[in-house]
Amino acid sequence: MHALAAACAAALPATLLAGCSNRPNDLDTYYADPTTESAAAAPVTTPPPAPTPTTPPGPTPAEAVTAAYLTARDLTEENVTPVEAPTASVAITLPDCAINLGARADAGGKASWRYSKGSTLRQVVVHTPTEAEATEVLDAARAALDCTSFTVRGARYLIDEGPKLATVPGADSQLTWCASGTARVSCTVVLSQGRLLTAVTVEAGTAKAARDAITRLAPVAAEALSRDPA
Repeated sequence: MHALAAACAAALPATLLAGCSNRPNDLDTYYADPTTESAAAAPVTTPPPAPTPTTPPGPTPAEAVTAAYLTARDLTEENVTPVEAPTASVAITLPDCAINLGARADAGGKASWRYSKGSTLRQVVVHTPTEAEATEVLDAARAALDCTSFTVRGARYLIDEGPKLATVPGADSQLTWCASGTARVSCTVVLSQGRLLTAVTVEAGTAKAARDAITRLAPVAAEALSRDPA
């Protein structure tokens, strides 16, 4: 009888221990290192992405127009003196058949010079929001020349094709014509490059003087269109 009671007493602690936990009686598991469990549960952090390089802003339309004006250095061979300094304006309509070069412009301007013998050199520059609009303006100018004649201050001028210029290097497209009156002849070349257009007009006392000047100035004006505004 005493032996049976002793056996029951010896078994009692183990039974009570098992009843105090829902975990198996595995001491290795029960006493696991809590720092190991915390490390396993810690979230994995991802480093932030590298910043994307920013592209510096390009020139403004007004800056592009300013860079395309003919300069004293460009006109060294023309022997001209300034009459009108470059003036910002988008209201640019040529008298020749009322060609509106500023129709799509978001920036523009004009300038003029005088030759030593009295001829006049004029330049206008316009910038359009897209290249397609620059092409449209030049195409509209070509269509407007179908007017064949126009009148300025009572003087009538007749349109002709002007000098046969070779393809001007650097220009996307070009258009040339002359307008002849009783006392004066003007010749004009319009060049486009990207979003820019420039029109250079020489008005002289003879057709030869006007045509020769435009032939010289066309490549010079095209090079000015390529000038870096910076």
